[in-house]
Amino acid sequence: MKRDFPSMAEESTSDPQGGYSAAYRKAAAAGTAILSDSRSGMKIDHTMSYNDPTIPLRKRIAARIAKSVQDIENPKCIDVACSMGKDLGYLKEALGTKPAQFFGIDLLEAQLVKARENLPEAKFTQGDVLALPYGDAEFDSVQTSRLLVHIPDFRKAIDEMIRIMKPGAIGVFSEGEMDQGMLLLTSDDRLRSVHQKKTEFTAKMCANPRAASSSYKYLLSHADVEDVTMEAFTNFLFKPTEMFGTMDYDAQGLKKLVENGTLAQDDMDYYLAEATGRSANEGNFVQQFCGPIEIIFRKKK
Repeated sequence: MKRDFPSMAEESTSDPQGGYSAAYRKAAAAGTAILSDSRSGMKIDHTMSYNDPTIPLRKRIAARIAKSVQDIENPKCIDVACSMGKDLGYLKEALGTKPAQFFGIDLLEAQLVKARENLPEAKFTQGDVLALPYGDAEFDSVQTSRLLVHIPDFRKAIDEMIRIMKPGAIGVFSEGEMDQGMLLLTSDDRLRSVHQKKTEFTAKMCANPRAASSSYKYLLSHADVEDVTMEAFTNFLFKPTEMFGTMDYDAQGLKKLVENGTLAQDDMDYYLAEATGRSANEGNFVQQFCGPIEIIFRKKK
């Protein structure tokens, strides 16, 4: 029987008019993986395929967790906000022939349909990080990626994940600082100015835009946690279209900036034209990922 969980909307008093974070809640209520929000201008199918530049980080995390649980018989490993189950797939690869139990939970049931296809042996559940449907001290590893950036009450979310960890279990969060997560390497000041406005807008559309630093600080002060550390990750998009194939996703946010008067139409047009034109072809539109940041910790024994 499907269990009902408190929605993030019930916990949140921030971002009441929309944004990326609110779009997840609305998609969950509608039973879809298509995130749509009028305030941010976003409309994106969260089951679509794209070129993910963070795959090296995701595999690094999988290797770290695999090493941590290597000596545990049939370990229980969970990915919170598991999306389509790909990170659990990387963990399975990292574990090789070692038996393990894989669990995933996500707010969007429509994503879990794909997850069950991708990793049939795992147990996937629809639910909310603020009320995880598991007992205390169940799991040998807990991981999450790009979740806490969308949770206003991120401390409660972290407490829930720590609650379900066994003493000595490893936790790994992969989170960003949305106001500085992507740098534009260019000599063109006009492009740089547009990119900065786009970055600031993106951060405003997130419920917890500085998720990495806020989570790290909270974990350091947490009575049930030890061995807290962070590791950096960086990568490059040498052309702006490498990730999604087009600039359509970028254009969504830029259009909202034009609508609200933050950006001039000709600056938007220039930015999009250069992203697929001369600047991109001459190496003058290189984007550097400054994250996500990997945050590692253990639950005290």
